[in-house]
Amino acid sequence: MTDQESTYVWYQQGDVTIKPVPKVPRRAADIGTRILAEGETTGNQHVAQSEDVVLFRHEDNLFMSAPTGTIVAHPKHQPLQIPPGYYVIGRVRVHDHFAAADDDELA
Repeated sequence: MTDQESTYVWYQQGDVTIKPVPKVPRRAADIGTRILAEGETTGNQHVAQSEDVVLFRHEDNLFMSAPTGTIVAHPKHQPLQIPPGYYVIGRVRVHDHFAAADDDELA
């Protein structure tokens, strides 16, 4: 991690992380939605509310351009204010240690 990266402010809403990046990759494709993530079981969505937000996919990464900033909304979390900029969107991964132990016993 560079010194500049260590000063970045990360944001998190539930299991969604929002990390500032210098720019969106040139070959990233506009995905035509403002939905950052959708719950697999509940269907609840993390949505960027500003009309000028554009989400892009590049390889396995989701990027967000928020020229005027945005509020990320989700029905079960407080609204999250995001300042203007470019971001990479991630998901928090939860490791189930008990499931891993069961898998080891089966091997």
